[in-house]
This record gives sequence, C-alpha cells and structure tokens, in this order.
Amino acid sequence: MNIFTEKKIFLDSETVAEQLRSRRQELGLKLEKIAKEISINFKYLEALEKGNFNLLPAGVYGKNFLREYAVYLKIDYRPLVKMFEKETAGSNQRQQRELFSKQVVKAHHLLAMPKIIKSIILVVVVGICLFYLSYRLKQITAVPSLNIQTPADNLITKEKSVSVTGIAEAESQLIINGESVISDTNGSFVKEVDLKKGINIISITAQKKYGRSATIKKQILVE
Repeated sequence: MNIFTEKKIFLDSETVAEQLRSRRQELGLKLEKIAKEISINFKYLEALEKGNFNLLPAGVYGKNFLREYAVYLKIDYRPLVKMFEKETAGSNQRQQRELFSKQVVKAHHLLAMPKIIKSIILVVVVGICLFYLSYRLKQITAVPSLNIQTPADNLITKEKSVSVTGIAEAESQLIINGESVISDTNGSFVKEVDLKKGINIISITAQKKYGRSATIKKQILVE
C-alpha cells in the first residue's frame, strides 16, 4: 500500500515528458523499438518525452499518441492526459503572448522609423497610385486601334459586293456603314458589303464604350 502511494506521488510531481521517459528507462526499452511496435512515428514519441508538444499533430492526435504510449508503458493514461492538457494550454498561452509581444515590437519599430523614411514610403505609394490612375485614364481616353486588311484603298472592281476584314481593339463597338458588326475575342471581324455601280464609300468605325472612336473610310469604284 505504501509503495503504491509513493509511486503515485512521484508520478504526480513530474511532468508528462519526465514520467514517460523515466518509465521507459526503468523498463530498459529503446524508443525506436517502441515506435515500431505501436506504429507511431519516432519523432512524435521523442516529442512526447522531451515535452515538445508543439511538434505533435493538431487536434486529438497528440492525445491519442500519448494514450497509446502510456498504455504500452503500463502507466495509467487518464491523469497523464489531464496533465498533458494543462501543459499544452500553458504552452499555447505562452505562444500567444510571444506573438503579441513580437507584434508590439514591430509596431514600435515602425513608429520609431525616421520621418524621412516614412515620407519616402508615402511618396512612393502616392506615386504608384497616380501612375496607375494616369495609365487607366490614358487607356480609356485613347483612340481605339483599328486595322483594315481588305479591301485595298481606291479599289476598282466589277464585283457587286466586297468583304471588309480587319482587326479592331478588343471590346470596342464596331460599325460598318451604320450597321453594328460583331468581332471575335481577338477583335477580328468580317463583313460582306453590297456595292453599286460607280463610287462606293465604306466607313468603318471602332468606338470605345467610354472613350473616343477611330474611323477609316475606303473608296471603291465599281465599273
């Protein structure tokens, strides 16, 4: 009876890691052998014996590893699990305090930066914003690109129609002789235009939604 009581007091006075390590050494067992027999990675058993609980998998896995290891060593795992929960809770609180301290230090360093460095950073940020805004404004207000591939300038033909082909700036509205023409995703388009005898003027316009337009006119003589 006395021996049991002394053993219990001894265990309660030690950490989880110390109890596991002491019991294993008392039994004369190697950690590598135990890892193979209970199918738990050696590094996790080592973490348990060294008290590095932050190296264990998150959630209930750490507790399960502890329980299996304790059962193998013939230690009552229930008080060990309670101690494990207390020790890990304290470790988590320390980590949170350390993280908070680091954030406070970073904020302090930022506030302690020389004013000239802060001014330079502010100028750079404002400059980047202004550059982006001017670039976007230029895109919106610029004349859309428009390239007519056919027909050629001042074409003379006997045909009653002609194919108008070309490439306009993507997403611009295309109009040929007052009719809307749909282009593909690359801006390419094809439109068959009827011709009459004499001089024919074909007007091709690319219009941006919120910007300017570009117009090209082709003159065709039908004999």
